Amino acid sequence: MTSHPQIFEACSFAAIARAVVAVCALGLAASAPAQDLRPPGDIPSQQPSGPAANSPAAPAPDSAFRPGFVDTIGHWLNEGTTRFKTDLQGTQATFDQFAKETRDVAKEATDAVMGLPNARIVTVRERCAAAQNGAPDCQAAAAAACRGKGFQTGKTVDTQSGHKCPAQVLLKGRAPNDAECSTEIFVTRAVCQ
Repeated sequence: MTSHPQIFEACSFAAIARAVVAVCALGLAASAPAQDLRPPGDIPSQQPSGPAANSPAAPAPDSAFRPGFVDTIGHWLNEGTTRFKTDLQGTQATFDQFAKETRDVAKEATDAVMGLPNARIVTVRERCAAAQNGAPDCQAAAAAACRGKGFQTGKTVDTQSGHKCPAQVLLKGRAPNDAECSTEIFVTRAVCQ
């Protein structure tokens, strides 16, 4: 006797699929708002008399607006876009405030530099030597760089640091350790007078 398990599985799958579709259809039908549908002959025709005859009739309580699924999704999307727009406007205001503060600080710094007689910002590369306490002395480096450009004094505006490694470490192709390489700091811009 031969059996056909594939046919049995296909038949049971089709039955399950039909049952799922039927349950979904029943669920949609149950969730849809019920409407009172009456044939035209069952609707009473009442003609008001007197002063109420000219006024529009009030809607029946059964015909009150009942939001459905589409209305709920539309309301949800409307709230989301309104909230997003509000958040975006708040962020824009924050960025505008930050930009204004940055402009004010830059203007104050420019005014301070321009207030110095014969002051100029120059680009240099002067190594900061170690002071007596071991910290880099960048003020002395800025003054030396400005004297080299023909000015009398100078102050540091910007610095840059870098590692200085022996050539043999780099040629070996291995990563250097902190004991082999030292950190050097350079003055890259200075205000010279």
